[in-house]
Amino acid sequence: MKAKNIFLSIMLLTFISCEKVIYIDLNTSNPKIIVEANLTNQQGPYKVKISHSVNYYDANNFPAETGAHVTLNDNAGTTETLAEVTPGNYETSTLQGVEGRTYSLKIVTADGSEYNAASTMPYHVLIDSINFEPGREGNSFRVICKFKDPEGVLNYYKLHLTSNDSTKIDSTDIRIVADGFADGQELTLTYRTELVPGDSVFVMLECIDKTTYDFYRTLPDVEGGIRSFTSAPPANPVTNLSNGALGYFSARSVSVGAAVVH
Repeated sequence: MKAKNIFLSIMLLTFISCEKVIYIDLNTSNPKIIVEANLTNQQGPYKVKISHSVNYYDANNFPAETGAHVTLNDNAGTTETLAEVTPGNYETSTLQGVEGRTYSLKIVTADGSEYNAASTMPYHVLIDSINFEPGREGNSFRVICKFKDPEGVLNYYKLHLTSNDSTKIDSTDIRIVADGFADGQELTLTYRTELVPGDSVFVMLECIDKTTYDFYRTLPDVEGGIRSFTSAPPANPVTNLSNGALGYFSARSVSVGAAVVH
């Protein structure tokens, strides 16, 4: 059993050795808990989604994990118990993400099983510019995001785009990069779209920690996107969750920018 079809197109600019890759039999077995949890330096609420994986050949119907006790705390002594707002979806009400702090997630399910994860929120990096260049077909544009990598710190980045016309951006197409040998230099991430002149694009440059980078780096490069990772491929990506859980917990800082295609 495995979380079935984690589908995502990833451009890998730097390679880092694999660790903790989970392999699960495709045959029938006990469901695995799947966690999708994000916390940022932006205003909350922050969300934790908990569900169960299904057998590889079953329909993509992933049961929600209801009645769990979910808490978030940081190394400054802040703690909050999340409320279940809809089945399997838990949210904060007062917690505010702060750069540089380490956050811990604790989940105790209704049957008493416990899952833990930790993530340190990096400091944000500002976007220097957002530009466009014609695509190969000449009737669409590639988004070019440039930013200056801080010197002396190993950084990991993820680029996420949205638009006034959601049909012109593939939300499952994610760009990640580690600064590696480009420490302290200007870095560029590009993103292919179907945008045309007059369209608006909203860019989020996310600074992520190494465990989050490794999660995205080890996602199978197949059709379907990050939203489909609750169904399973032959090997699941690296996770920072304990006790055999699938998914990720990520504390990330975000810089935002916007531009109009011209």
